[in-house]
Amino acid sequence: MSLLGFGSKIFTSNTCYTSVLPLISSPSFSSRLHFHHKLTLSGRRNLVTRTQNLGYKSEPNLVDLMESEKELPQVNRNLYPHIEPYSTGFLKVSDIHTIYWEQSGNPNGHPVVFLHGGPGGGTAPSNRRFFDPEFYRIILFDQRGAGKSKPHACLVENTTWDLINDIEKLRQHLEIPEWQVFGGSWGSTLSLAYSQSHPDKVTGMVLRGIFLLRKKEIDWFYEGGAAAIYPDAWEPFRDLIPENERDSFVDAYSKRLNSDDKEIQFAAARAWTKWEMMTAHLLPNEENIKRGDDDYFSLAFARIENHYFVNKGFFPADSFLLDNVDKMRHINTTIVQGRYDCCCPLMSAWDLHKAWPEAELKIVPDAGHSANEPGIAAELVAATEKLKNIVKNGH
Repeated sequence: MSLLGFGSKIFTSNTCYTSVLPLISSPSFSSRLHFHHKLTLSGRRNLVTRTQNLGYKSEPNLVDLMESEKELPQVNRNLYPHIEPYSTGFLKVSDIHTIYWEQSGNPNGHPVVFLHGGPGGGTAPSNRRFFDPEFYRIILFDQRGAGKSKPHACLVENTTWDLINDIEKLRQHLEIPEWQVFGGSWGSTLSLAYSQSHPDKVTGMVLRGIFLLRKKEIDWFYEGGAAAIYPDAWEPFRDLIPENERDSFVDAYSKRLNSDDKEIQFAAARAWTKWEMMTAHLLPNEENIKRGDDDYFSLAFARIENHYFVNKGFFPADSFLLDNVDKMRHINTTIVQGRYDCCCPLMSAWDLHKAWPEAELKIVPDAGHSANEPGIAAELVAATEKLKNIVKNGH
């Protein structure tokens, strides 16, 4: 906040800076305006009156700025209450795959599609809470092989491009001309890939925990980088693999996750999933960690994630998503990133923001990876509120 409490914008404009310079250079400024730090937004008009009484003229643009700030509604940053879907269904997207979808909120509202993480993570009822249910028509779906989609944990015909086609099929099935896109972690990867493929169908984006699926990101999390911060969580993940296979944990786990022996599959799936769940929060979250004990969830989560990582996201180049930023540069986007995200480190959000400075980057100083951490959840809601207000105001 600036010295007068007007916000940083005052001092970034030459006009505004010049207008207050005579005031702040007055020798008696400190004693005569010692009360400034107690002022709230509603009291700023009073400050203008006081400074005028002291013989200083406030230029009209300064008054207008304070009046406009006063009139701005405070953006909601709280998760919305739990709601239930008003419709659910299954859509057959190929000879093999059928995906589960649901709609909640306002049937006539602005459509937003939620792209879950993993890949293989599936959706959860809590995912609906990032959106104002009176304004948004909220669409959730489980990607191929995940959640309620069938067949469970299936890797056949399961690629990034298949998922992008599924998103389009679902949009057409629900008769939605265009929609807002919301995705975190792998969901951010898929959001970027979808928006680059269909930029005319996306009205805005909210991204969290940026994952560009580059080799250095996979190596960081699965080949020993993050182990420097979480050695206690890493060792069970490491120790499942014999020493002679530890030159590539992703490949070693791929062999086990695709074993003909179900018990070998489940053991590998549990170890893979627990490693990720133990590192997803800045502070340990026992409920999240317990998901690693759920064999049904773990198998889809670990098998599908590993499948995508072994295949480098099915992208033609390591920097594919960064190379194609121009295709979506026009889309109003907010990036929310935890400072201490060990799963998808800040370097990726930073690289994306540098390639795409038009996208707003919000770094949460006291958070890790999970969308359910308080600081990240607050920024995600604020971002959906920002896009809501843009739609409401028609620009």
